[in-house]
Amino acid sequence: MKHTTWYLGLILLLSNTMARAQELTLDQLISKALTSNLSVQSAQFDETKTEAKIAEVKAGARPSVNLTGDYKRYLKIPGQVVPASAFGGPEGSYSVLAFGLPYNLSTSLQASQALYNPSVLIGLKAAKTSRELSALQTRQVKEDVAYNVAATYYNLQTTAQQMAFLRRNIVSSDRMIQITDLQRQNQLAKGVDVDRLRLSKTASETQIESLQATYNQLLNMLKYLTGTPQSDPLTVRTVIDETIPVTAFDAPAINRTDLLLLDRQKALNGLDLQNIKAGFLPTLSAYGIANSTVYATGGENSYIKNVPGYWLGLQLNWNIFDGLARKSKVTQARIDNQKLDTQLQQTRESITMDITNAQNKLLVEQRNLTTNRAQVALAEKIYTQTQLQFKEGTVGISEVIQTEDELRNAQNTYLSTLVAFRSAELDWKKATGNLIVNP
Repeated sequence: MKHTTWYLGLILLLSNTMARAQELTLDQLISKALTSNLSVQSAQFDETKTEAKIAEVKAGARPSVNLTGDYKRYLKIPGQVVPASAFGGPEGSYSVLAFGLPYNLSTSLQASQALYNPSVLIGLKAAKTSRELSALQTRQVKEDVAYNVAATYYNLQTTAQQMAFLRRNIVSSDRMIQITDLQRQNQLAKGVDVDRLRLSKTASETQIESLQATYNQLLNMLKYLTGTPQSDPLTVRTVIDETIPVTAFDAPAINRTDLLLLDRQKALNGLDLQNIKAGFLPTLSAYGIANSTVYATGGENSYIKNVPGYWLGLQLNWNIFDGLARKSKVTQARIDNQKLDTQLQQTRESITMDITNAQNKLLVEQRNLTTNRAQVALAEKIYTQTQLQFKEGTVGISEVIQTEDELRNAQNTYLSTLVAFRSAELDWKKATGNLIVNP
């Protein structure tokens, strides 16, 4: 029997340990979201697509080979007008002669290589910048996902703790109901006192049901954000870390993705301007052609002849005047550049404002959290003392219910302040661009 009891106890201990081990922390949830979130995966597809575009740009610097074929079956061979004197005819007269055979098959193989094309060189630089820009866009998506996961997680923790407070209060209410009912039976209390306690307990139970619905909604949101199917279970750690970290506000390292995005966009715009200006310059290409033309005719006097041809060449292209289209494009690019400068200045001002506001909010919530924590301890002390006084018959049931409400309010205020502090800490990390360590 002892061995059986020990074995069952071991199984229960292991089950509880496994259940706790499966609870996901905030860091684990964020890590899961950064790999499984559908928005993150979509952004990574865009990165892959950017790599394919870069490969397309690089292809412009490599040789190209084209094969063409052309088959003609002349129902009537087109003629050419030639002077009759060339064949012994009179001067000033002309004859129409048809040259060639009715069957013609021509095949050409052409290889070309750009020798000088500024647009290709600029395009290669732009490809590298596009890669950086795409990576930053993915990083921004990850930051947004991490922020949403953290905010949802804090709200879920707060909801879980509110339910835990209410359940503890219900346990206390049950004891008070039992004591008051005994006093009623001994004519030391009234029946209405028991009813008031039961009414307060029912209100707490109703509030728990409402909070449970909110908890389930937040849990489903975490499933969505972490890429977990809604049908799969998800268990998260609901114990709130009540430690107040010491935050250093001296010269924070600003690593804002939106600022880096504008910087890369400005660099890309500069390359676009260079590419437009490069349109004023000529391009030079080398090419080689291998051609084979087969002439044939059928019938009794059938004949077939292959005539090959090979040649090399240089091709110069120079658009000397395009109706001032390039000049208009240059003007547009310069205006875009000025607009980006304005956006950069605006973003820097916005970042400074965000950092200042986040710092002030974090300091305020730190002080509020310390104050409200002390208020909860005081409310618990008063509630315990009031319960003892009620058992001794020195206070009435109204004082007990009042102190219970005060304790519940103090607990809710403390939890609200705690989640506000965590949110302020989250906003501080977002404002300084340090929301995720390895984006």
